[in-house]
Amino acid sequence: MRVAVTGGTGYVGAHIVRRLLAEGHEVRLLAAPNERADALLAAFAPLGAITTLVGDVRSEAVVRHLIAGCDALIHGAGIVGTDNRRAAAMWAINAHASDRALTMAVESGLDPIVLISSYAALFPSPDPVITPDSPTADGRSAYARTKAHAERTARRLQADGAPIVVTYPSSVVGPAFHTAPGVTEHGWSAILSLGWAPRVRGGMQMIDVRDVADVHAAIIGAGPGHGGRRYLCGGELLAFDAMIDALERGRGSRIRRIPLSPFAFRMIGRAADAIGAVAPISTGFGREAAELLTAATPTDDRDTLRDLDLRWRSAADAIEACCAASTPAGTLAR
Repeated sequence: MRVAVTGGTGYVGAHIVRRLLAEGHEVRLLAAPNERADALLAAFAPLGAITTLVGDVRSEAVVRHLIAGCDALIHGAGIVGTDNRRAAAMWAINAHASDRALTMAVESGLDPIVLISSYAALFPSPDPVITPDSPTADGRSAYARTKAHAERTARRLQADGAPIVVTYPSSVVGPAFHTAPGVTEHGWSAILSLGWAPRVRGGMQMIDVRDVADVHAAIIGAGPGHGGRRYLCGGELLAFDAMIDALERGRGSRIRRIPLSPFAFRMIGRAADAIGAVAPISTGFGREAAELLTAATPTDDRDTLRDLDLRWRSAADAIEACCAASTPAGTLAR
């Protein structure tokens, strides 16, 4: 298939494009103006048929040019993180540009049309286990609220019979493919730098970035005619202590654990948001991340695994590999 892709120069998107090329699909990739993606595009070139269109996803003319002559669309363009200072850009890109891209793809007859949503669009949830039918949520951050907005647009179009497939990656982990690290890795960068971490009761849904790529390759590989669907990509509910264990293995040295109550941990997240409103700090930790860690809701991924014939990899192994890839060899020893 000829697949139009937005967001393919980001951490998750790059892995998706690599899988699409490996499966023999032709990719038309949208790259933002002035984006530094030369190394990534060079890595894509020998993998298969790919063309790059430089343009702004907020432009209707650019999106129309991108999808012209294509069979399918994977729309993943967005600003990721909990930095609310970027709220205006998040609304413009994550929400309103997504509305236009989905609507235009439907009008152009593409099938399937895939929206990469987020676990954050469904959290916090009234359900004890998040399912594909769980309602969208009023998120804690601009990122979550804008993703929920695009999600509601996708569901309206699905209700009208549009062949839109929505995916919901949780916290995505694993080594990057010629891009910056994922936002989850930013969240634990302070732990690796300081060598200590809170010991807090809780956990987080985490998924290997390669599994997310496999989900999207399987959706495209199934071809048209399957209608609207929603696929959770929650992966594994990993205990916070197990995540620190994986970081230790990848880092090659011990990380000191400091006992902390869930309440105190959430207060630190709120403080991080307050500081982040006036100073540039890591976008990987804040109130929303703290709540995800201390009150995470598990996901029911059975439809995803059954329909797409997949099995999830170990999230802990992905964390370890990610950490090891970012640690210079020989600098740390257990």
